[in-house]
Amino acid sequence: MKPNRLSTKKHTLRFAVILSALVLTGCASTQSTTSSTSASSASSTVSTVSTSEESGADETDSTGGAMNGTIGSVIEANLSFKNKDFYIDYSTEDTVKIDLSAPKEADSVKVSGSTVTITEAGTYVLSGTLTDGQIIINAGDEDDVRLVLENASITCTTTAPIYAKNADKVIISLPENTESTVTDTVTGTDGNDELTAALFAKCDLSVNGTGTLNVNANANDGITSENKLKITGGVLNITSADDGLVGKDAVLIKDGTVHITASGNGIKSTKSEADKGYVYIGGGTVNITAEQDGIQAETSVLISAGEVNITAGGGANGEQKTGNAMFGGAQSTTTDETLSAKGIKAEAALDITGGTVTVDSADDSLHSNDSMTVSGGGITVKSGDDGLHADNTLTIEDGTIVVEESCEGLEAIDLTINGGTIDVTASDDGLNAAGSSVDGGFGTAGADTLTVNGGTLTVNASGDGLDSNGALTINGGTVYVSGPTGDGNGTFDCDGVFAINGGVVLGTGSSGMLKTPTTDSKQNTISVSCTGSAGDTVEVKGADGNTLVSAVAPKNFTNVMFSTPDITEGETYTVYVNGTETASETCSGVVSGATDMGSFGGGPGNMGGRAPNGGMGGQMPNGNSDGTTPPNGNGGTPPQMPGNTSDT
Repeated sequence: MKPNRLSTKKHTLRFAVILSALVLTGCASTQSTTSSTSASSASSTVSTVSTSEESGADETDSTGGAMNGTIGSVIEANLSFKNKDFYIDYSTEDTVKIDLSAPKEADSVKVSGSTVTITEAGTYVLSGTLTDGQIIINAGDEDDVRLVLENASITCTTTAPIYAKNADKVIISLPENTESTVTDTVTGTDGNDELTAALFAKCDLSVNGTGTLNVNANANDGITSENKLKITGGVLNITSADDGLVGKDAVLIKDGTVHITASGNGIKSTKSEADKGYVYIGGGTVNITAEQDGIQAETSVLISAGEVNITAGGGANGEQKTGNAMFGGAQSTTTDETLSAKGIKAEAALDITGGTVTVDSADDSLHSNDSMTVSGGGITVKSGDDGLHADNTLTIEDGTIVVEESCEGLEAIDLTINGGTIDVTASDDGLNAAGSSVDGGFGTAGADTLTVNGGTLTVNASGDGLDSNGALTINGGTVYVSGPTGDGNGTFDCDGVFAINGGVVLGTGSSGMLKTPTTDSKQNTISVSCTGSAGDTVEVKGADGNTLVSAVAPKNFTNVMFSTPDITEGETYTVYVNGTETASETCSGVVSGATDMGSFGGGPGNMGGRAPNGGMGGQMPNGNSDGTTPPNGNGGTPPQMPGNTSDT
């Protein structure tokens, strides 16, 4: 177990303000199902995503795809799309055609040298090649301007090749079987304003269609909107000297294929106002290779559908962490700690309700500075630090999570598993509840909680398997933990109460820091000395010969601890390793067999606390499961060590 990780959080007050403001916003669509949301709750349940905004009477709302689950501070009213965000067949419309190889003026098109300026609402079809030139949209505040890129090539060596200076919204449409390219060289300016992207918009910006757009941003960002950036189609190939996609108000991706190679962040939203600064992915395919964060949001990130693949900071081996310096974990092997290289990072909330997410990151794969919820979808991560990390609360409701590589697998102050299938591999702690301002330290339990209520949890940890600086509680589900092979950590570890009240639990690991449940647990547990090797099958049978629980151990072990609802006082249970009887124990109470050796930290069995069975710094009971008999020398019997298979 490593001590509390100090975390800097800007979460509580601002997150409450964000959520309250969004709840009051409401939903503009009459076709959407409105969520029932309380301002005191950090999440809301929704059934659909609307595809309308406050739209004009001439527009017809489109219905979004189903999205069930909980979301954080981004709620349904802010995940809306207008019809014009989606592709429309421009051949049926009045259009203005512009041949970029030889542009000509029209009523709404001004040409000055190699600069083409569009001044009115409408649909403009751009084709041909504009060499060292610029497209400027400078229309009215209420105007919608659609640029149809029909095999267009636009390059500029002095500023942004496409600059939406003024409009209500600019729509980039990519027709089928077309490929267009935008390339810049330097960051341009417009007065005092920097045009920080090859395609830069001061208004809302949407991209749609089925064609291809290549963006070569040699100066700065690829595509930037100072308002909302929406993608509902097309194939975008973006290579950027800094960030790939930036929507300062929000980035919303509903469909299409986005490939980003970025020297900065892949996707970013930067505003911190109540209903802004979020990233939403509800469909399509997003592939990101970024030197810094894959996705970064100043408020929240929500993924409800689609496929997201991210490599950040060179991947898990780009800046590999080795664990906390005090206990052999969480140290960086590099000296540069200035750049964030997380897979997905949110300031307020990170929620995944569906889709598939694959991350290979130098730092945390999924990170929230406040809360994280997973209620669906499939997540596979490799991390140089934590797999999933929340500074405050991390809740798993459903879905599939595989942490293939990490320092610590899942970490938060309050970590709760209610369902889902979770498989964690960690070089330090598998699951860690730490970071509370109420520091457990040595001798005192912290306010941190690790609670398993359901689901299937498999942990392979070189440090502690399940670790809490406060309470550790298992109420249900199926839990298999392969703990450490060395005696400096334990399969289970906590500084407060360790309770098993239900579920099926099997732990294999070392004996040196053995931690067993406290006697107020509601379900019986048996702990036995039992030696095995990596790859061995561990099987527990009752007196009737029926198997209660079994698993293949990925590492060597000297102790087996198990608990199921079927363990009954007075009955004998036998552990088999590869089919050979290795140990047996008769249930004599809530905890039977080898019990605590003690561990670092506070609470029962920890340094500075009341330490059963040889714990450091405390009283040493005789090893009975109730821990009440005085130690040898005061009228009791000698304490039993974990090597014993009986406490008599």
